[in-house]
Amino acid sequence: MQLPEYFSEWNEEMVARHDPEAFHHHTRGVVRYIEGVRVLKTLKLLRVAAEHCVLDVGCGAGHMLEHVRSRERHGLDLSRRMVERARKRLGTGVAVVHGDAEKLPYHDARFDRVLCSSVLSHVLRPERVLAECWRVLKPGGRLAVSVSHEEAIERGIRWARGLGLGGLLLGANANATTSGDHVYASEYHLHHFDLKLLREAAAALPPERTLKKIPLFLYPVHLLVAYEKA
Repeated sequence: MQLPEYFSEWNEEMVARHDPEAFHHHTRGVVRYIEGVRVLKTLKLLRVAAEHCVLDVGCGAGHMLEHVRSRERHGLDLSRRMVERARKRLGTGVAVVHGDAEKLPYHDARFDRVLCSSVLSHVLRPERVLAECWRVLKPGGRLAVSVSHEEAIERGIRWARGLGLGGLLLGANANATTSGDHVYASEYHLHHFDLKLLREAAAALPPERTLKKIPLFLYPVHLLVAYEKA
C-alpha cells in the first residue's frame, strides 16, 4: 500500500517546523543528556558487530548511523531534507535513500540488524513499519525500536511547571502545549505511545527480548525494545 501523496508533503513540512536534529544540540542540558542516553542505549541494544549489515529505518540526519561500526550501513528516510543531511554527514561509505518505511525497498532477510528509532510516532501505520522491519531482517537478526513515552513526558512537564521550573528545564519553546487531556501535543506526533500501544503495534512480532526505560525505570521518557528473529 502506497502512502498518500499528501503525507510526504506533510512530513516534509513537519521536519522543517520541528527539526529532528534539535534534540542533539538543544539549549537545555537535560534534553541533550536524555537524548545522548537514548542514542547510546539504543545502539547498545542493537548489538552491532563489525561483520553486520545494518539498516536504520527513518534515519533522519544520520546521527545514529554515525556511531555504527559495521561492514555495511544503510539508511532510509521519507524526508528528502533529512536524506541530504545524512548523506553529507555520513559520506559515500553509507547508502542513504529516500523511501517509505511502510514499503521498504529491500528484499526479504537482507539485514543482520535493523534500527527503528523515534519513528513510529510520526508514521500513519506503525504496525506496518514494524512488519517491514521484520521482513527485511535475517533469521538470527535483531531489531531495536525506540519510542517516546508520551505520558511520562507529560508528567515531567506538569511537575516542572508545578515547581516553577518550566522555563529553566524546558525553555520558552518546549513543544509543550495544552490540547484536550494532553499537555504535550506536538503536531508531528500522530500516535501517543506508551508500552501498551507499542505492544499492540508489534503484535505480529515475538515478545520483546529486552525492554529498557530511560533515563530512569521509574521515569521512562523513552522506551527501548529489542526483538530477535528465530
